[in-house]
Amino acid sequence: MLNYFSPLHSMKPSFAIILMFVFSSSFSAEDNLDFMLLSASKSFANGYTLVAVTGDIHEEFKGKVAYLGVAKKTDSGAVWKAGYFGYYPKQDDGGYHEDHRLRGSLSYTFKLDGWMLTHRSRVEYRMGQTANGFRYRPALELSRVLSTAKNNFIPYIEVEPFYDFRADKITLSLLTAGVKWPVSSNIILNIGHMNVFLAEDNRHIKGPILGIHIKL
Repeated sequence: MLNYFSPLHSMKPSFAIILMFVFSSSFSAEDNLDFMLLSASKSFANGYTLVAVTGDIHEEFKGKVAYLGVAKKTDSGAVWKAGYFGYYPKQDDGGYHEDHRLRGSLSYTFKLDGWMLTHRSRVEYRMGQTANGFRYRPALELSRVLSTAKNNFIPYIEVEPFYDFRADKITLSLLTAGVKWPVSSNIILNIGHMNVFLAEDNRHIKGPILGIHIKL
């Protein structure tokens, strides 16, 4: 019990914030993508969870992102989500274009011998100054909880193709690997590396993704 309330344990939330900015400053000069996210969620007695996200993308795809949505776990264990996502790419003149997306998803996690395999099916409708139409974005994530004396770490890898109904093809794919660290009961730090594969341009863009999630 005394170890649990050690000074090191009480410093973990602030240390996580410092670590996020250290990683950001060290990686952003080397890679052509730098993605930083801050998210928060609030669960209610009726089973619904409100989720809000804000973030910045630097270098390639530079701009801002925002999300506001609701989620609920069903009796079968599946989780559905619905909400609004906005991507605001920054232009050379300093202004921002608008990419509005209404999205819904259903996900389910399978557990086997300590491993977790999560499948998520997402459909979104895009409207704005960049593109319009429906996209289907299935994702598969493989993860596992690794426990130490005082901490749990969750390494993960996720693949996500983007199928554009108007183009009738997969236009891009994401491959992300990283570690989620539950710093405390209500703060989760995510440090990862994202690979973006653009099919039409035959381009590969990569860089760090850094995020903090706060459970209110």
